[in-house]
Amino acid sequence: MSRCTSLFRPAPLLALGLVMTTHAWSAPPGAPIDRPADNVITSLQIEVTARKWREQAQHLPGALTVQSGATLQQAGAQDLREAARTVPNLTLGEFTPRRLTFPYVRGIGAGQNDPAVTTCVDGVPQLSYVTANQELLDIERIEYLRGPQGALYGRNTLGGAINIIPRLPSATPSGSMTLGAGNYGAYEGRFTATGPLGHDGLLGSLSGGYTTREGYTRNDYSGHDLDRREATSSRVQLYLPEQACWDFRLSLTTEQDRDGDYTLYNLDSLRAQPHHVQHDYEGYNDRDLAQPVFTAQRHGDRVDFTSITGYQWWQTDERTDLDTNPADIQRKYTREEFHAWTEELRLASPADQPLQLTDRLTLHWLTGLFAFDSQQTQRALTDYRPGGVPYFLWLAPFQQANDADWNNTGLSLFGQTTCTLDERWELGLGVRDDYEHRTADIHPAAPFPATTPERDFNQVSPHASLGYYFTPEALAYVRVSQGFRAGGFNAITNATYDQETSWNYEAGLKTAWYHNRLIANLAAFHSDWRDIQVNTPLPDRPNDYYIENGGKATSQGVELELTARPLQRLEIFGSVGLLAATYGQGSHSATNDVSGHDLPFAPHFQWLAGSEYRHPLTSHLQAFLRLEVRGTSRSYYDPSNVESQGSYALVNTRLGLQTEAWLVEAWVKNLCDRDYVPLAIPYGPMYVGESGAPRTFGVSLTRYF
Repeated sequence: MSRCTSLFRPAPLLALGLVMTTHAWSAPPGAPIDRPADNVITSLQIEVTARKWREQAQHLPGALTVQSGATLQQAGAQDLREAARTVPNLTLGEFTPRRLTFPYVRGIGAGQNDPAVTTCVDGVPQLSYVTANQELLDIERIEYLRGPQGALYGRNTLGGAINIIPRLPSATPSGSMTLGAGNYGAYEGRFTATGPLGHDGLLGSLSGGYTTREGYTRNDYSGHDLDRREATSSRVQLYLPEQACWDFRLSLTTEQDRDGDYTLYNLDSLRAQPHHVQHDYEGYNDRDLAQPVFTAQRHGDRVDFTSITGYQWWQTDERTDLDTNPADIQRKYTREEFHAWTEELRLASPADQPLQLTDRLTLHWLTGLFAFDSQQTQRALTDYRPGGVPYFLWLAPFQQANDADWNNTGLSLFGQTTCTLDERWELGLGVRDDYEHRTADIHPAAPFPATTPERDFNQVSPHASLGYYFTPEALAYVRVSQGFRAGGFNAITNATYDQETSWNYEAGLKTAWYHNRLIANLAAFHSDWRDIQVNTPLPDRPNDYYIENGGKATSQGVELELTARPLQRLEIFGSVGLLAATYGQGSHSATNDVSGHDLPFAPHFQWLAGSEYRHPLTSHLQAFLRLEVRGTSRSYYDPSNVESQGSYALVNTRLGLQTEAWLVEAWVKNLCDRDYVPLAIPYGPMYVGESGAPRTFGVSLTRYF
């Protein structure tokens, strides 16, 4: 059943698009569109910094998926959730507010505490899940590292790490501007510009965007939509390269989100009538964030030096109908604010000049220090409304406050080295020592007393890998790595929880065939997860969650990624992820034994199949068609395995015309309008969930200059 609204509404935007399109086709022809000289896959040339030095992606001994900025644009990915759908065994649990986005890699993830898969933006790890999902502006590439990354990235990387790297300012002036519109009142405007600033070598770039749409879910109680979205984002960079062997860069990333309320509703009702709920109160979710980063690099003959200084700030304001039904029973108001600074200092051998130990043996090394200090405040108020009195839930209306302040300080020392013998054997060793000091001032609601806990956490995380090159295009490897996440304190109760750890054992093969026209990467893994931090609802307050250590789990499976260019204009891509992630004996959630149950958000089977074909119409105009289908098997919502989302597949497609200066696109997401509920949580005797995005479609027009 289609739920599409009118595609266009504002006449001015239509008129502007018509004028731009007319100008495009009447403009004098420019230079011919660049075309690949042969069938070589261009992504083979992508360099990554996953090991904090530059190297080819196919040379890294570990499971890694890389998306270039061009790939993200071709796929129409505007945020992390849209970009990550092509990565095997990666699931993003996302509520309506984008601040609640939780990555799960190979079944290992986290809810509303420290992330288990850390997102790094501009070289700075995001210390909170709140900023994991941001708008993608002028991105150079995204690197998805699967498996624990504790030896190099430290805390909160039990499942992996996601590196989002912005594009550096260029000495060649260039830019682009995009306007788009779609159904559900969707509109977007994006721009980017880069070039030299003056004559002293200073380069700059500026990018920004605005997106808005109406909600997908109708509140039948009021006749309004609930889950609207609006975001304004920007990034500015100043870059001063080649200053007596030094490079300096200053960047500032900001985002302002104005999202609607949660669309949580009774799961059975939602499945019977998707995208329809009944809430007596319509709240909102606001998020503001800012991150300035100063990076200084010195390229020496023997040693490279890097300093990355970052500051993180975010603030959220949430109002929601806590009872998720038309009765005036409960509402919740939450305001949080976060401040943190981070500093990373590194010394390393020059990336292009490893240390030559002998004629046959070379050494690449890196050592560094990472420090951070963060403060977070939470002011939460639960309003027990008059509508609850007739149901004998309480004698009279009242309010309960849950306030908390957290302060975390950490220091890490790390190092890694890679020895290469005869350009065939590669041995990698790394270790990191993380120390954290945590304090809190917690004032939970009755009957729990106020408390001021204080604890120290320490973890040594090693890593080892061994690789062998059968040919320069074929690498076989084995890898062992560890990750950890510190313990902490609950704001709802006065209970504490301990740190958790994961070990991963992996073997893989990375290959390129037929003169680099086919890439085939295979990885098999086994992970052990211990002292799992589980989000558990309070027995007498099912809408409030606390964190406890719930036992252990194992995760094992296989991942296959393929990219082929059989024809000069045709690229075919796909992936398969097989996963078996289960709780071990003695594991529990609250008072329930979950031994042998599947981990949440860990489908046994995920697959992706897609292709993109480009056809020249003239020497200055080409058409393209992109089609991708992503499927997933059944996945459970929580450790009890009571409720789940069955198998489903989503189809996305894009069609466009492109010249040197113009790009016109039409796109459809969820082409078959598949109904699904990707996320649900237990709520007393029932489950409440949120419907997945319906079919959406639109057009966009981009001008390059």
